[in-house]
Amino acid sequence: MNLIDKIILEWSYRTEKGYPDINNKEDIQLFKSLFGYNPVVSELVKLDYDVLTPEAKKIAEKIIEEFEISKEEIKPASKTHIVIYTKDRPSLLADFERSNNYGPNLLNKKGKFKVEGVTITLKPSGEKAGEFFELKPQQLGLTLDEKISLSTLQKELLDGINNNKVLNDIQKKALIYAVSGKGKISDEEKAELPKGFFNEVNKNFGEPHGALLYGLAIGADAVEFPAAGNYRLLDYILYKGEERIQVSAKSGTSVGNTVKYEDVLKIVDFLDGEVPSQIRKFTNIISSNSVYEGAFKAIEAFGSEDLKNRVKEYKKVYTHFPKLGKKPEDEQSHRDRIAIEKAFVKEMNNDPNLNFNDIFNNYVEVKYVKYFLNSNSLQGEHSVIDSGNFNVSHLSKNSPNHDSDKLGLKVSKAK
Repeated sequence: MNLIDKIILEWSYRTEKGYPDINNKEDIQLFKSLFGYNPVVSELVKLDYDVLTPEAKKIAEKIIEEFEISKEEIKPASKTHIVIYTKDRPSLLADFERSNNYGPNLLNKKGKFKVEGVTITLKPSGEKAGEFFELKPQQLGLTLDEKISLSTLQKELLDGINNNKVLNDIQKKALIYAVSGKGKISDEEKAELPKGFFNEVNKNFGEPHGALLYGLAIGADAVEFPAAGNYRLLDYILYKGEERIQVSAKSGTSVGNTVKYEDVLKIVDFLDGEVPSQIRKFTNIISSNSVYEGAFKAIEAFGSEDLKNRVKEYKKVYTHFPKLGKKPEDEQSHRDRIAIEKAFVKEMNNDPNLNFNDIFNNYVEVKYVKYFLNSNSLQGEHSVIDSGNFNVSHLSKNSPNHDSDKLGLKVSKAK
């Protein structure tokens, strides 16, 4: 039994129904208490087709026949959650909506349906899936949870590229050149590298390649990649003699995902630091409430009278709040909610009582290393923000078609 099977089995034993349902709030909270993170935030679990209940299989067979998809395209996330991985999600989504046999579309442009207690989710496959090239450290076969030399890291990177079953010859050649400087490729070959390739290289391959580049730049001896979830705000550790350098890897031109307030406070608490009462109260509100309710609850405690009144008027218009739908006709309710949330972000960024800069700079002992693969030179580039030189500000990443992220902290370099 592999690790994933063991995790799912342990989770299943403790659920009320005897199997996990990612649409069940209690099951998700149970998973988070057991393993330390929310599985919905990560990729969907991919299970074998036969895990489906008899009722779910009947619906799956109907889908296969009606839309002429293959059984192999279905990778369930649970016994009652059918996930279809398709290269053409827009067309399949349109077919589902025209069919009208599977309930309304609950995710607008993305596609999520529910019928007879069975959830159906449409997910893109291929390059549009964003994780197509299998370039994460574990997918490349890199050593995890163990110190390795930088020369070993370079060798493992090259072996991982050569053994990759998804990359084509030109893509392999490009990455080998980026890592070793050998086998320069032509402009014609570069033109064949898709944008999605660079996006995924920056996002996933950039973590180990950035570690190699930064490690060489500072004269480090070794590196360690913790297995997923082992450390908060930390992707790898470089060793330079007795010095231990903790790094959070970021990609492209942005700093990346927002940092969770609760993760910062857990670090401060671990180090027996002091957290201002207002910041702790605010963090508890955001952490203990849903995406939709969190900002509004925080506005009740910290917002201006204007924002409090806007929340009251919003709830009068959308009496079904916080149960906001995901159909096209529901978009305005999300648009109006997000407008209030973003206005609150502006207020928070001007409120000294909710400023996280001091505790972040005093207790978060990591360096942010940003990685970018230059599409012209095919050279990896990196930049560094040292611990103590961060500027953190509140940020909402939500938009009408992506209203699923809690408020968090944006991290940038202090001016």
